[in-house]
Amino acid sequence: MRILTVNIWARSGPYDVREPLLRREVGVLAPDLVALQEVEPGPGDSNQAAELFAPLGYEVAYERRDGEARADPGIAVASRLPLSDRRLIELPHGGAGLAVRVDTGRSRFWFCCAVPMPGWPHQEGGREDEVVELDRILTELADGDDIPPVLAGDFDATPDAASIRFLTGLQSLQGRSTAWYDAWAVGGDGGPGHTWTSANPYVAPFAAAVFAQPVHARRIDYVLVGSPFRWRPRIVIRSCQVVLIGDDQAAPSDHYGVLADLDLDGVTLGDGRGLETWNQTAALLWPR
Repeated sequence: MRILTVNIWARSGPYDVREPLLRREVGVLAPDLVALQEVEPGPGDSNQAAELFAPLGYEVAYERRDGEARADPGIAVASRLPLSDRRLIELPHGGAGLAVRVDTGRSRFWFCCAVPMPGWPHQEGGREDEVVELDRILTELADGDDIPPVLAGDFDATPDAASIRFLTGLQSLQGRSTAWYDAWAVGGDGGPGHTWTSANPYVAPFAAAVFAQPVHARRIDYVLVGSPFRWRPRIVIRSCQVVLIGDDQAAPSDHYGVLADLDLDGVTLGDGRGLETWNQTAALLWPR
């Protein structure tokens, strides 16, 4: 299964240039599921995600988010696979998640597009509250599933931030701990994986004006896979790439995308039971 997350920057900037780039490059990458942030509503019941990707055969679930710091203007999931349920997750400081139930033909799992808020670097305290609540709700939704949930989105936080350290099992927050696998940390090329950088022609002037940093680079977009210590170890992260980069003249968005290739049935040892079968697995690997 191929997962893509990208903040599409609504219709900002030179959208007449960006729109065909977005559609063409996503079409070439051919992800099965796409988590989309900053998605504008369209005329009538339409929305920007449907305008872009329905012609490519995607089913689109969309939630409009009006108002400052409410994951505005909207979030969406585009899927090549059937969706059997959807849940809007309201977070404490205006962020949101859109969770959909994906039918693979053999099983089902939850996929969530999320935008924890607020978005500025000095507002990490708010994002901490949001990721704790997001983890709690997704854990409850996916309780008892054979396949772990997958969470993707724009988190506006670098890997060393408390919110991301919490999600990846490196620290607790508010008395709660969890562990999601960061697809880039597992399957990336070992580089920094920057997704919002002044190498992007749309970021450079903004970073200089707002951050006073003409040279600026952060990794703030993620694909995260639910831990095998809470769910059965079914998903293997095969690879992860930074995509939708464009060039120094034009890019599909101000964010680069993150593309992860996942194997939903990639574990052959232990009959998919994980910790329950440690002794049997050990005996198989190291017979006496």
